[in-house]
Amino acid sequence: MCISETEIARFNASEGTTNPSLLYAAAQSPSYANLIADTVSYAKALPASVSAAERLSAAVDFLAVQFGTQIHKLTGKVSTEVDVALSFDTPATVASALRIIDLYQRQGVPKEQVRIKISATWEGVQAARILQMEHGISCLVTVVFGLAQAIVAAEAGADAVAPYVGRIADWGKLHGAEGDLGVDTVSKIQNYLRKYGFQTKVMAASFRNVDQVRNLAGIDLLTAAPAILEAVEKETEPIVPKMSMSIAQAADLPKVSYINSESSFRWAFNSDACAVEKSAEAMRKFGEDTDRLKALLATRL
Repeated sequence: MCISETEIARFNASEGTTNPSLLYAAAQSPSYANLIADTVSYAKALPASVSAAERLSAAVDFLAVQFGTQIHKLTGKVSTEVDVALSFDTPATVASALRIIDLYQRQGVPKEQVRIKISATWEGVQAARILQMEHGISCLVTVVFGLAQAIVAAEAGADAVAPYVGRIADWGKLHGAEGDLGVDTVSKIQNYLRKYGFQTKVMAASFRNVDQVRNLAGIDLLTAAPAILEAVEKETEPIVPKMSMSIAQAADLPKVSYINSESSFRWAFNSDACAVEKSAEAMRKFGEDTDRLKALLATRL
């Protein structure tokens, strides 16, 4: 939540999100001093038996929910990310997600209006599968940089996947890809999920320019920074849908399955250099920002 409440309201967003980078940036702003103070009070009130590490993790979850609750008041729906350090631990991811949902419920936000964001690792997808099927908790599988990640998340029944258009495009430019690799990859993801009847929505993220928005017009959902939305508003030419069910049905995308074969998923993922490199980079960055946020909170505990 590094954008203001005024900006959220202005663009009439249908959903808002938190992640470690946004939380760390916002936590340093005097505007949110009251939320930091509430978080510190919450962490200090935890039982003495709670370790320092567990106390900080609980504090980060609490802070995320405080920000998320403010977003929810403006949008009616919010997504909050599980600690990225748990990306390779299915039981810990499930437990963390349930804690986050409980914290939201204590704030008066029902679980039906919360999405849990989980990294698109094999273990993360299995956690999403458990949360969706056994607990009725909506999951947004994030840190998606390749088709295999989106497919296995859809097979797991995740409500949504979030591929990072701009970051994929950045990688493509660096490695000599023709055209916009971000648009190409996300188009394939959307077309595949529509072609084979998956209910999982594609929430395109990380836009770099208006052309990417134009070329992905018709996608299920998108999340963009205010600068991109402002640029779209200034466009004089209408933005027309480029993606449709008929286009998806005609797409040359053979059906594959990964959900029951960890080795098949890992090989398909490993074969996608962009997905491997950018996923690891994104998770490291989120991890670093989470550690910075914990360090900031630790000075007040």
